[in-house]
Amino acid sequence: MTKNQNTEVPDQHTPYSISGQGADKEYIVRLIYEYNPHLRGGKITAPGIKRDLYNEIEKWMSRKQIIAITGLRRTGKSTLMRQAMLPLGQDAAYFSFDEEETQKKDTLVFIIEFMLKELKARYIFLDEIHYVSDWEGVLKRYYDQRGVKFIISGSESMELDKAKPSLGGRMAPFTLEPMSFREYLMLKGYRTERFGMGQMEQAYHKLLPDKEKLEREFTDYVFKGAFPELVSETDEQVIGKYIQEIVVKKIIYRDIPRIFQIRRNDLLYDLMRYACENTTGLFDVRNLCNIFKSDYETVSNYIFYLKTAFLIKIAESYSKSPATRMKRNKKVYASHPSIALAVLGYRREMLVDRLMGQFVESAFAQRYFWRDKHKNEVDAILTEGGLVPLEVKYRSTISASDIGGVLKFMERYNATKGLVASKDIFEKKVIDGREIWFIPAWCLMLALS
Repeated sequence: MTKNQNTEVPDQHTPYSISGQGADKEYIVRLIYEYNPHLRGGKITAPGIKRDLYNEIEKWMSRKQIIAITGLRRTGKSTLMRQAMLPLGQDAAYFSFDEEETQKKDTLVFIIEFMLKELKARYIFLDEIHYVSDWEGVLKRYYDQRGVKFIISGSESMELDKAKPSLGGRMAPFTLEPMSFREYLMLKGYRTERFGMGQMEQAYHKLLPDKEKLEREFTDYVFKGAFPELVSETDEQVIGKYIQEIVVKKIIYRDIPRIFQIRRNDLLYDLMRYACENTTGLFDVRNLCNIFKSDYETVSNYIFYLKTAFLIKIAESYSKSPATRMKRNKKVYASHPSIALAVLGYRREMLVDRLMGQFVESAFAQRYFWRDKHKNEVDAILTEGGLVPLEVKYRSTISASDIGGVLKFMERYNATKGLVASKDIFEKKVIDGREIWFIPAWCLMLALS
């Protein structure tokens, strides 16, 4: 996208306006007041239960930096912004650029000027700002010349990443991930104490009275748990249509083409479906070129677009050498198992152990997995506080050969602890002086949330 770098911020003596190419002035003013009922005698409405990211963002509200929130469509960015507005009252104003006719640079300037001069806003919330050309140039000048506090959001990580060089140290970025299992339970009205690996055994024992309930909720979380609006939904057709039509297809056929030059939406969707069918599987771009009869640059770009739109995740095979990691095949995952299940049209009743295991593995996906030349493999590598291999074996019986990859990794990298996500086994084993914890997937996911 071509950016105009000559944006000027109007001074106090310059009348602000919208050109004929932008949206109508009266329409924009109407939208501003519709988005801000608290400025005309009404109230901002927002859920009382907050995502974990709220606490991190709250720490930055009193700082000058622009708060930038990215994340998958429908995961709660707008809700998070409204929650952050509540304690600010009349000092806060909000606008969303989700409508195409508002996505003009002069419209953005008009909105900011109106909020500053007419509404006397001190905190300006701009939702889906990535649709506006040169938005970063506009905000930079207001930030430098007026000291305005901006809180912005976008569903495309690349567009906000491209703004980092021009905004320098002016922006604090945050990513709102699909809901964690803990957050899902909170929205269902079930609260658990936070615990880490050090309190695992004690926490598991406390949760035992609710074990069957938590197992059922975990299956529901895998099936629909990425999106707050689906937490209480029980109609499987509604769940599937919501994820497929409102999230996946809207991103592929509307959001991505608005930002990137897409010639083949059909290929973009086919690559997304491939990622869902082969979630947790190894992939190679050249092989995908053969499968989809397309060139290397197009396939590479389209995978990148799906990733920047948060529809898929890519994991690298762990190595201490970045060059080695780049050469090895990577794994592709739908960004949440519920997305893959919806795209593939799977029903909840199809989540028997064997199929469930594949999607549980994708729920535990990390930045790295591990695979050596002898095909020893570990599903995920945790890197915070030391290297910890995590293998998913979603079943009730686990053999010694099932943990061979974990032991090989621990030996090679001198790791002292390994994790196995089981269906219902809770047990600690010490093998050759190394601890391996077998933990039910639902419990391990709570610990890692």
